[in-house]
Amino acid sequence: MRIRTVRGIAGAAAVAAALVVTGCSSDDSGKDKGADQASDSSSSSAATDGGASSGSAGSAKDTEGIWSATTDGQAVVLVVGGKQASLSTGDGHLCTGTVTESGKPTLDLKCADGNNDRTAGSVESNDGKTMKVSWGAGAADTFTKSADGKLPTGLPTGLPSGMPTN
Repeated sequence: MRIRTVRGIAGAAAVAAALVVTGCSSDDSGKDKGADQASDSSSSSAATDGGASSGSAGSAKDTEGIWSATTDGQAVVLVVGGKQASLSTGDGHLCTGTVTESGKPTLDLKCADGNNDRTAGSVESNDGKTMKVSWGAGAADTFTKSADGKLPTGLPTGLPSGMPTN
Protein backbone atom coordinates (compact mmCIF):
# COMPACT_ATOMS: atom_id res chain seq x y z
CA MET A 1 0.00 0.00 0.00
CA ARG A 2 2.91 2.37 0.77
CA ILE A 3 4.29 2.03 -2.78
CA ARG A 4 0.89 2.93 -4.23
CA THR A 5 0.72 6.04 -2.02
CA VAL A 6 4.27 7.11 -2.93
CA ARG A 7 3.54 6.64 -6.65
CA GLY A 8 0.33 8.62 -6.28
CA ILE A 9 2.15 11.44 -4.52
CA ALA A 10 4.95 11.44 -7.12
CA GLY A 11 2.44 11.50 -9.98
CA ALA A 12 0.41 14.29 -8.41
CA ALA A 13 3.62 16.19 -7.67
CA ALA A 14 4.78 15.84 -11.29
CA VAL A 15 1.47 17.17 -12.57
CA ALA A 16 1.53 20.04 -10.07
CA ALA A 17 5.15 20.81 -10.95
CA ALA A 18 4.35 20.89 -14.66
CA LEU A 19 1.49 23.28 -14.07
CA VAL A 20 3.53 25.54 -11.78
CA VAL A 21 6.58 25.73 -14.02
CA THR A 22 4.73 26.19 -17.29
CA GLY A 23 2.46 28.77 -15.68
CA CYS A 24 5.44 30.73 -14.38
CA SER A 25 7.52 30.58 -17.53
CA SER A 26 5.60 33.13 -19.57
CA ASP A 27 6.43 36.80 -19.27
CA ASP A 28 4.86 39.14 -21.81
CA SER A 29 5.59 42.27 -19.79
CA GLY A 30 5.69 44.87 -22.54
CA LYS A 31 7.57 42.84 -25.13
CA ASP A 32 7.15 43.72 -28.77
CA LYS A 33 4.88 41.05 -30.29
CA GLY A 34 6.73 41.22 -33.62
CA ALA A 35 9.99 40.37 -31.86
CA ASP A 36 8.26 37.44 -30.13
CA GLN A 37 7.04 36.08 -33.46
CA ALA A 38 10.51 36.33 -34.98
CA SER A 39 11.95 34.58 -31.92
CA ASP A 40 9.26 31.88 -32.10
CA SER A 41 10.08 31.11 -35.73
CA SER A 42 13.79 30.73 -34.94
CA SER A 43 12.89 28.48 -31.98
CA SER A 44 10.73 26.39 -34.32
CA SER A 45 13.61 26.09 -36.71
CA ALA A 46 15.95 24.97 -33.92
CA ALA A 47 13.40 22.39 -32.75
CA THR A 48 13.05 21.04 -36.29
CA ASP A 49 16.81 20.75 -36.57
CA GLY A 50 16.90 18.72 -33.32
CA GLY A 51 17.91 21.49 -30.91
CA ALA A 52 21.42 21.39 -29.51
CA SER A 53 24.02 19.43 -31.39
CA SER A 54 24.82 15.88 -30.32
CA GLY A 55 27.40 15.73 -27.53
CA SER A 56 26.88 19.40 -26.67
CA ALA A 57 25.31 20.53 -23.42
CA GLY A 58 23.45 23.20 -25.38
CA SER A 59 22.15 26.34 -23.71
CA ALA A 60 19.77 26.85 -20.80
CA LYS A 61 17.00 27.50 -23.36
CA ASP A 62 17.58 24.01 -24.81
CA THR A 63 16.57 22.49 -21.46
CA GLU A 64 13.00 23.81 -21.69
CA GLY A 65 10.27 21.19 -21.78
CA ILE A 66 9.08 18.13 -19.94
CA TRP A 67 11.73 15.45 -19.52
CA SER A 68 11.43 11.98 -18.01
CA ALA A 69 13.89 9.28 -16.99
CA THR A 70 13.92 6.00 -15.16
CA THR A 71 17.01 5.65 -13.00
CA ASP A 72 17.54 2.60 -10.79
CA GLY A 73 13.90 1.64 -11.41
CA GLN A 74 12.66 5.02 -10.21
CA ALA A 75 10.75 7.56 -12.31
CA VAL A 76 12.28 11.04 -12.47
CA VAL A 77 10.39 13.91 -14.12
CA LEU A 78 12.05 17.26 -14.84
CA VAL A 79 9.99 20.21 -16.04
CA VAL A 80 11.77 23.36 -17.25
CA GLY A 81 10.06 26.57 -18.33
CA GLY A 82 12.09 29.73 -18.81
CA LYS A 83 14.54 29.90 -15.93
CA GLN A 84 12.35 27.85 -13.58
CA ALA A 85 12.73 24.10 -13.01
CA SER A 86 10.87 21.46 -11.05
CA LEU A 87 11.82 17.84 -10.46
CA SER A 88 9.77 14.99 -9.05
CA THR A 89 11.01 11.49 -8.26
CA GLY A 90 9.19 8.19 -7.88
CA ASP A 91 10.17 8.04 -4.23
CA GLY A 92 8.33 11.25 -3.42
CA HIS A 93 10.91 14.04 -3.63
CA LEU A 94 9.67 17.33 -5.08
CA CYS A 95 12.32 19.90 -5.87
CA THR A 96 12.10 23.37 -7.44
CA GLY A 97 14.62 25.96 -8.47
CA THR A 98 16.33 27.57 -11.41
CA VAL A 99 18.30 26.84 -14.57
CA THR A 100 21.34 29.03 -15.15
CA GLU A 101 24.11 29.27 -17.71
CA SER A 102 27.67 28.93 -16.48
CA GLY A 103 29.56 27.46 -19.41
CA LYS A 104 26.81 24.86 -19.70
CA PRO A 105 23.28 24.72 -18.27
CA THR A 106 23.13 24.03 -14.55
CA LEU A 107 20.17 23.20 -12.31
CA ASP A 108 20.06 24.64 -8.82
CA LEU A 109 17.17 22.98 -6.99
CA LYS A 110 15.90 22.77 -3.43
CA CYS A 111 13.80 19.82 -2.31
CA ALA A 112 10.85 20.38 0.01
CA ASP A 113 11.88 17.44 2.19
CA GLY A 114 15.56 18.49 2.42
CA ASN A 115 16.81 15.67 0.15
CA ASN A 116 20.03 16.59 -1.70
CA ASP A 117 20.33 13.75 -4.26
CA ARG A 118 19.31 15.96 -7.20
CA THR A 119 19.85 19.57 -6.19
CA ALA A 120 23.01 20.57 -8.10
CA GLY A 121 22.75 19.34 -11.69
CA SER A 122 24.96 19.90 -14.68
CA VAL A 123 23.77 19.19 -18.24
CA GLU A 124 26.46 17.05 -19.83
CA SER A 125 24.77 16.65 -23.23
CA ASN A 126 21.50 17.59 -24.90
CA ASP A 127 20.56 16.80 -28.49
CA GLY A 128 17.00 18.11 -28.18
CA LYS A 129 15.55 14.63 -27.60
CA THR A 130 17.84 13.17 -24.93
CA MET A 131 19.48 15.13 -22.12
CA LYS A 132 22.11 13.74 -19.74
CA VAL A 133 22.34 15.40 -16.33
CA SER A 134 24.94 14.62 -13.67
CA TRP A 135 24.10 15.58 -10.10
CA GLY A 136 26.53 16.80 -7.44
CA ALA A 137 25.58 13.98 -5.05
CA GLY A 138 26.65 11.37 -7.64
CA ALA A 139 23.41 10.42 -9.42
CA ALA A 140 23.14 10.71 -13.19
CA ASP A 141 19.95 10.73 -15.26
CA THR A 142 19.39 10.34 -18.99
CA PHE A 143 16.14 12.17 -19.72
CA THR A 144 13.93 11.81 -22.79
CA LYS A 145 12.00 14.87 -23.90
CA SER A 146 8.25 14.49 -23.88
CA ALA A 147 6.58 14.66 -27.27
CA ASP A 148 4.21 17.60 -27.72
CA GLY A 149 4.96 18.95 -24.23
CA LYS A 150 2.78 16.33 -22.55
CA LEU A 151 3.58 14.51 -19.34
CA PRO A 152 4.97 11.01 -19.81
CA THR A 153 2.44 8.19 -19.94
CA GLY A 154 2.05 5.79 -17.05
CA LEU A 155 2.00 8.39 -14.28
CA PRO A 156 -0.77 7.98 -11.70
CA THR A 157 -3.70 10.23 -12.46
CA GLY A 158 -5.51 10.32 -9.13
CA LEU A 159 -4.55 12.05 -5.94
CA PRO A 160 -3.44 9.70 -3.17
CA SER A 161 -6.01 8.53 -0.64
CA GLY A 162 -5.50 7.81 3.02
CA MET A 163 -3.45 10.94 3.68
CA PRO A 164 -3.39 12.33 7.22
CA THR A 165 -5.99 15.04 7.80
CA ASN A 166 -4.33 17.01 10.59
